Amino acid sequence: MLLDAVIIVLRETLEAGVLVSVLLTIANQHQLGLRWLMLAFMGGLMGAVIYARNMGLVSSWFEYVGQEVLNGLIQYSIYLCLLFICLLVSSRLSIKSRVLMCLLTLTVALALIREATEIMIFFSGFIGNSDVLSKAVTSGFIGLMIGLSVGALCYFSIMSLKRRWIRPTQIVVLALVGAGMVAQATQLLIQADWLSSVAPLWDTRNILPEASIPGQLAYAIFGYEATPTPLEAWLFLGALLSIPLAIVLWRSVSNNNKSNSAVDQEIPQ
Repeated sequence: MLLDAVIIVLRETLEAGVLVSVLLTIANQHQLGLRWLMLAFMGGLMGAVIYARNMGLVSSWFEYVGQEVLNGLIQYSIYLCLLFICLLVSSRLSIKSRVLMCLLTLTVALALIREATEIMIFFSGFIGNSDVLSKAVTSGFIGLMIGLSVGALCYFSIMSLKRRWIRPTQIVVLALVGAGMVAQATQLLIQADWLSSVAPLWDTRNILPEASIPGQLAYAIFGYEATPTPLEAWLFLGALLSIPLAIVLWRSVSNNNKSNSAVDQEIPQ
């Protein structure tokens, strides 16, 4: 067994597993079925194949930082999708089912493009050596099963909660995952010199090294970095708080509109 293959596949599937499991609970609550998930998997895997086959070309973009930039933009896009999903889940719009289904599909497809591409590139390095490739595939399958198991555990844990706790839990988990993606995207853009790099805000390498298994798993789910810059920390915090603040603002505006409509109806014409 190749431990590196287990860790890499687990790292790439863990975040997607948690994300998809929470989105499945939302789809279950709104009776959206599974068609959207099938479309997302088909689109995501096709996109990943295209991305992986053209990685050399993509890497040459933007003065040879195309991969970092594109991955960062994908993760920022996923965060925006999660923000709008949380707003729709917290609203009572009559058209939200269609829009929600489109957002769920787009979110999963983008996540699969990002994660599956990394896995494909990793395993492409073993092509030509059948013995090592078979071990890598077997080890990767173990990592995949662990990631899927965590996702399944997350799904059933949320669905087993009391009804009044399901929606807050969904929003909290999506906010954490989304903030982690913003942190990862910011790290990539700093590596690409698209964002300025300064002295780290703190150093927790002695407590939780990034290269350790827990450190890599924490990076996969929450965008953990042992030496974050102030920009990374502030963007993580801002992304984490933006979702609940946006929900509060959305509800406030909706309530004001309803109040104004009620007043208008009471005024004699």
